[in-house]
Amino acid sequence: MAFPTPIGSAPGDRNGVEAQRGFTLIELAIVLVIIGLIIAGVLKGQELITSARIKGTITEAASFSAAVRTFTDKYAALPGDYANANTRIGGPSGLPLTDGNGDGVIDGDGVGGAVGDETLHFWAHLAASNMISGVSPVGGATFGDGLPSAAIAGGYTVRNEAAVGKTTHWMTLGSAAVTPTGVVDSEQAEIIDSKADDGRPGTGSIRTVTDTCTDAAIPPVLATSNWNATLTSGCVVKFEL
Repeated sequence: MAFPTPIGSAPGDRNGVEAQRGFTLIELAIVLVIIGLIIAGVLKGQELITSARIKGTITEAASFSAAVRTFTDKYAALPGDYANANTRIGGPSGLPLTDGNGDGVIDGDGVGGAVGDETLHFWAHLAASNMISGVSPVGGATFGDGLPSAAIAGGYTVRNEAAVGKTTHWMTLGSAAVTPTGVVDSEQAEIIDSKADDGRPGTGSIRTVTDTCTDAAIPPVLATSNWNATLTSGCVVKFEL
């Protein structure tokens, strides 16, 4: 005996509840492919962003070095160390610009931690003479103010110091501290070094003093060291001015 279909129900329903149908294998495969494409697109996008930031960092470092050469050619002195900076350049809006002592060395710890610290005035002299942008000539020792920020992360400080056996003026990519910490991993540091210098962490015009970012079995970094392929983070990268 056939029973009538309940009012409001479609044939094939049980007790007026619509039957549930699962995904087919083909539909699941399509969904997984779409998810895979989205993930690949996100990863590729992140890779392109990181690559652009690395290129930007290389360009920044080169532009700062060029600005120092231009400043030295024009004023016959190093920025920060220039003894006649206030008279010849002057600060913004009539504010005084701090003179250096003119001894040929940019003295200081990189972030203005000492009286008469020329390493902070270094950036002020360049900014006041319109040779760099993004830095306030009267700013403090923070990135984006008296110190320049870096495209990759962190920013730059300058100091006369030794780096893997060579004492000169080095521009450090890292944190704003007397002893900077690194802001890039060893892969990023190696790319910067390979594109702009010799690809070796202990030689050339780009070096690191972070031994864990190299294959040095025992610290410190050596001229024979290579970059560590394990992507160690916190590499301090130094550019010779």
